[in-house]
Amino acid sequence: MNEYFGFRNFCQFERSRRDIRLPYDLLSDRRFRQLADTHKAHLLCLLLLAARSGNLLPNRPSKLGYLIGATELVDISHLADFVDLIPADSTGAGERRERGPIPDRIRSAVLVRDGGRCRRCGSARNLEIDHIVPVSKGGASEEENLQTLCRRCNRRKWKSLVPRL
Repeated sequence: MNEYFGFRNFCQFERSRRDIRLPYDLLSDRRFRQLADTHKAHLLCLLLLAARSGNLLPNRPSKLGYLIGATELVDISHLADFVDLIPADSTGAGERRERGPIPDRIRSAVLVRDGGRCRRCGSARNLEIDHIVPVSKGGASEEENLQTLCRRCNRRKWKSLVPRL
C-alpha cells in the first residue's frame, strides 16, 4: 500500500502556502461534478491541506479525516482521477528540510560577528537570529546565511517577503 499521495498538476492550484486557486476548469470538469457533495468537500479540503504540506499527504483515511475535520471517512478511491499515489520509498523526505532550532554555538558566533547589535538599525534590544535566505526557499542554518536583527526589523523583513494579494 502506498503511504502518501499528491494531486496531479498541483501547480495549477497552488497560490501560496495558505490558499489555493480553483480554476474554472476544475469546477466545470465532468469528473468533479459527478462526485458526491461530501467527496467534493473532501477534495477541496485536501487541496488546502496539500498547499500547506508541499503536496505530500498521508494515505490513511483516519489521519486525513482528523486533519480536515471530516465527519465521514475520507476515501481516496473516489478521488482517483485527481490524485497520484506515491510509493513510500520515493517521498523525497531526504530532500525536504526540517526546520529545527539553530544550534547555540552558531547562534553565539553570529551574535559575536554582528557585535551584539541589529544589522539594520543598530539596536541592542530584542535581538533575533534571522535567515537571510529563508529555510522555505532553500536557505541553510549556517553562519553565512544568518544575521542578527531586532524583532522590529525582522518583522519588517518578513512583511516585505510576503506578497500582497
